[in-house]
Amino acid sequence: MKVAYLCGLFPHSIEDQIREKSKGVAELAANTLQWAILDGMNQLDLSADVFTLPYIRSYPLGYSSLFIKPDHLFLNNRIKLHTVGFCNLVGYHFLSRYLGAKRELLNWAGNTCGEKTIMIYALHSPFLKAVSDIKKRYPQIKICLIVPDLPQYMSESRSLFYRILKKIDSHYMTNSLENINSFVFLSEFMAQALQIKDKPWITVEGIYTQSPDNKIKQKEKYNTILYTGTLNRRYGIMNLIEAFVQIKDSNYRLWICGEGNCSNDIKDISRTDNRITSFGQITHNEVLGLQKRATVLVNPRSSEDEYTKYSFPSKTLEYFASGTPTIMNRLKGIPEEYFQYCFTPVNDNVEELKKMIVAVCEKNKSELEEIGKKASGFIFAHKNPEAQVRKIFEMLDKLH
Repeated sequence: MKVAYLCGLFPHSIEDQIREKSKGVAELAANTLQWAILDGMNQLDLSADVFTLPYIRSYPLGYSSLFIKPDHLFLNNRIKLHTVGFCNLVGYHFLSRYLGAKRELLNWAGNTCGEKTIMIYALHSPFLKAVSDIKKRYPQIKICLIVPDLPQYMSESRSLFYRILKKIDSHYMTNSLENINSFVFLSEFMAQALQIKDKPWITVEGIYTQSPDNKIKQKEKYNTILYTGTLNRRYGIMNLIEAFVQIKDSNYRLWICGEGNCSNDIKDISRTDNRITSFGQITHNEVLGLQKRATVLVNPRSSEDEYTKYSFPSKTLEYFASGTPTIMNRLKGIPEEYFQYCFTPVNDNVEELKKMIVAVCEKNKSELEEIGKKASGFIFAHKNPEAQVRKIFEMLDKLH
């Protein structure tokens, strides 16, 4: 089986450039998962042509460059990475991305013999349109769609214009699904939402790519609570801060890493409570170091919001892998097997979160080390690239 992987990952050669030119938070979690899929393919000795049109915001409001330049690079003797050039001008960028993706896939399909599969990362209209055109020309090609998010739940925007655009986009994408032969979801509820009927699908909620780090990090002398990720209100960050402020003990600290629409509010609060430190956007390696030094990691996202059924927080894998205990609510999109490796509040309110933070911090060191060790072992054994990508290709092999 010959494979083309159509995605929006950031080539390493321009990743720093993309970060610098992005106005706002770059799609780092999505980039990590796309590379993780590629990493798993490499570990399984699979071959692929990878076509990337990086998922960046449009010029000029979201990105400071008008064009992404084409490039070609052999990652090894089995995997070739093609950066597809496109014009990033707002409005026109969708058409340019569609034309570029279609051109490259037509060329690939016409010059590739044998059974062929195209994997697409994300419900992205230009990609779906390009693949629909390819399917008309080459109906025997199998299409697998990886769905990390549902578009209607990807933003907090309440503007009427945004909601109308998203509704139109969602309607188009739903109609395009007839060309898809199989699906990879991050949550089982996505299959219901997209009404895929009897088409094959699997759940791969995430992939963790870091190698185990056995270096012992000295824990902080204070009870240190850490949150890392996007600082948007819907992710519960303000609930975490409210819960922490209610803990009057001077032996507690709250560390927050990231940027988002609550950044300024958090900085203001940290000026009135010197136990709170806002690190802003720091490097991934710095984040990993802080996770190991903390007493407990918290994901305060509430299960009350509908979108949590259709998502899997990527920080879950990273939190567990750190070996530091995690507190998180019982989100519907997280499989039940995860909850035996973390602490879960009785319900999602601020008072219960506060109680859980205190209860965890008061546990003895050996008990915290034990649950952290079990959580990290679970991730490294079952959520690594080889194990997760093997599930995808076992499904794909059955289609041919």
